[in-house]
Amino acid sequence: MGHRRGVGDSAINGKTWNEAEHDMVVGDYLVMLDKVMTGRAYDPANHQRALRFVTNRSGGAITFLQGEISAILTLIGLPILKDHPPRWDFGDALVDAVDRCLTAKPGALKDLAQPPVLLGRALAPVLAEGAPSRAHHVPPSARAERLVAKFDPAARDLEARMLARIGVASALIYEQRRLEERGRQDLAAEVRLALPADDEGCDLISFSRTGGPRRIAVKTTTGGPATPFRLTPVEEALREAQPGAFIVYRLYDVAREARVFRVRAQPAVQASPDQPSMSQPSAILPE
Repeated sequence: MGHRRGVGDSAINGKTWNEAEHDMVVGDYLVMLDKVMTGRAYDPANHQRALRFVTNRSGGAITFLQGEISAILTLIGLPILKDHPPRWDFGDALVDAVDRCLTAKPGALKDLAQPPVLLGRALAPVLAEGAPSRAHHVPPSARAERLVAKFDPAARDLEARMLARIGVASALIYEQRRLEERGRQDLAAEVRLALPADDEGCDLISFSRTGGPRRIAVKTTTGGPATPFRLTPVEEALREAQPGAFIVYRLYDVAREARVFRVRAQPAVQASPDQPSMSQPSAILPE
């Protein structure tokens, strides 16, 4: 995953964004995102007018930049504003602005990665079918790679135990429903959490609709479908030992739409020693 240095570093009239302007737009984006994630009302038009006034930029230029912010936040595993889908031609100056804003407000980073509203739910989110990101990008710049390494969404999600428990609970219900919808109520009744006596490296014990074994590892994030994830050593070992049974359930955007897609094959891409390994899902598992 990466970006191309392009028009995103400039306004439509060709005037380059400066550091202060970048910081204002990123800061305003995070304010709006915090309101979305906490269920508070806000008026995007008012935010847009204010940004146009303080930056002297067109609405189109600001919207373009907001899409680039969405792409950077996706890389580091955070939710995004749905009205601003990722634009992957961001430049390093905008990466620096995102870094400054998130570093200055570590509490905001934590609340976006694990929203209190999600952790306070009594019931696990109901999952809907999703799909991995199909976007193709040129290799990321060294600066973008350093940002991903700094905030390391794969490690952060692995360490978020409450988020993981929510994801496993949701995946269990989803898997049972999948089999029931295929007329296999008998198998649905046998789906369960993995126990210490089971194969290490999976969260759920399940079956294909023909009764074949499934060993499911659940990977959960509040970020989008392109957010990197990584397998643990025991998961890698199980994948190697039982490639036909091992499956990853990738849960994303769990604080809002709560979607899932399935990955068979190797999700981890080897990285250099000073950078985190990142995944790019290879395919949706055919049912």
